[in-house]
Amino acid sequence: MTTIEQVPGIDPKAKAELQEACDRLAIGVQTSPDEKREALANLNKRREEIRKRVGVQNIAVDLVRQSRDNR
Repeated sequence: MTTIEQVPGIDPKAKAELQEACDRLAIGVQTSPDEKREALANLNKRREEIRKRVGVQNIAVDLVRQSRDNR
């Protein structure tokens, strides 16, 4: 089974959780509603932390325009 590559800057705990989730998904283990709620809460917390640290990043519009203009 393929493992997650070494990525500089990724938290080892987050990497272990991601690897565990990938392993469970690979063998077909379904997540419980509680696990889904916990994951969503964690995602929202991290999103808010990033927003506070770097602000709102609105790069999608620029990327779409650049893609469209390069045709």
